[in-house]
Amino acid sequence: YPKTWTAGNKKLQNAEVLVITAKDSTDMLKYAGQLKGKVLMMDQLVTYKQSFKADAVRYTDEELAKMEAATMAPTKPVDTAAQRRQQQAMAQQRGGAARMMTILKEMAKAEGAVAMLSSGGVRSHDGTVFAQGGGAYKGTDPENFLDIAVGIEDFNSILRIAKTGTPVKLDVDVKTKFHTKDLQGYNVIGEIPGTDPVLKNEIVMIGAHLDSWQAGTGATDNASGSAVMMEVMRILKTLNISTKRTIRIGLWSAEEQGLWGSRGYVKKTFADPANMNLLPQHEKISGYFNIDNGTGKIRGIYLQGNEACRNIFKAWLTPFNDLGAGAVTISNTGGTDHQSFDAVGLPGFQFIQDPIEFDTRTHHSNMDVYDHLIEADLKQMATVVASFVYHTAQRDAKLPRKALPAARPGAIR
Repeated sequence: YPKTWTAGNKKLQNAEVLVITAKDSTDMLKYAGQLKGKVLMMDQLVTYKQSFKADAVRYTDEELAKMEAATMAPTKPVDTAAQRRQQQAMAQQRGGAARMMTILKEMAKAEGAVAMLSSGGVRSHDGTVFAQGGGAYKGTDPENFLDIAVGIEDFNSILRIAKTGTPVKLDVDVKTKFHTKDLQGYNVIGEIPGTDPVLKNEIVMIGAHLDSWQAGTGATDNASGSAVMMEVMRILKTLNISTKRTIRIGLWSAEEQGLWGSRGYVKKTFADPANMNLLPQHEKISGYFNIDNGTGKIRGIYLQGNEACRNIFKAWLTPFNDLGAGAVTISNTGGTDHQSFDAVGLPGFQFIQDPIEFDTRTHHSNMDVYDHLIEADLKQMATVVASFVYHTAQRDAKLPRKALPAARPGAIR
């Protein structure tokens, strides 16, 4: 599977594998002039370690109790000198390998190599391949050199054979397309208008990201979340429930590039985290609820440090205790679109979901397909979210908020 944002090779090519053995970027230069027409692979065997844990798991009662017992760590003064030393040490460790790979790919592109062959990492085994990002992706960035991820069994076999001196040839035919004509991002927004004369101008929002990764079809990341949130709207519309506040859904684009869809919406609608100048709609939103952790059913909710919502959410989850949902944790969780709302002081929440096989099998892999969805879990999720939305829309007051964060001039805009 080609890594994300890498170019294809445009035609079928039969190419010999060249193993690259280099201890640093200077040593890499000894391969200059030898790369034309070759498939390149680093001399780095990936050790496979057997696991005696199930790929798909649900949270145990003990794990959920531990989440609920979590406390917010007190803010500590930052030792900037120590922090800087740590960051520099980590950057040096990463930088050497990154520089080597950058130099190799630049040489490969210049000399006319066919592709890189990479392992998908230690999790890529037994048919599952995690194909991660292959380089920069801005519209003005050049196409990244073709980098193909394979499972460790295939990678290690090819590497061992090639290192014996036996010629190894691969047929490579990868076609990719970069859509550069329209670089505008598009969100999908819909709403059910509120009916209260005063509160109908206030909003309860739900959302999930609509874009996905290339190795599979994006079933668990995040067609599942998008489908659940659409089902929430269908449930409320079908029941013909009149709510005091307006209920709005946002299906976000470009989450995989860095939450661009939800960040752009929040910036234009509520506030820009870079200056924290609040727009009129900032006062109108009661809360935002997000789904983006695979097909696993809801087991509770992350408060994102908003302790004032604990008892509210605990009460709302009580009817669903027999469906496994009940945990409320003060902890934060990241990596998805509720952070865009939380970043400007709005109540933004992600639900706790059973992991199932999100990290072990489906997240950004070729196994992220329809067959890995659990229908019963998706139905449970839609039911719980619909209830949360209804309660939020009907409360006399909006959900409690944390203190407004300070402006962050360096925030991504």
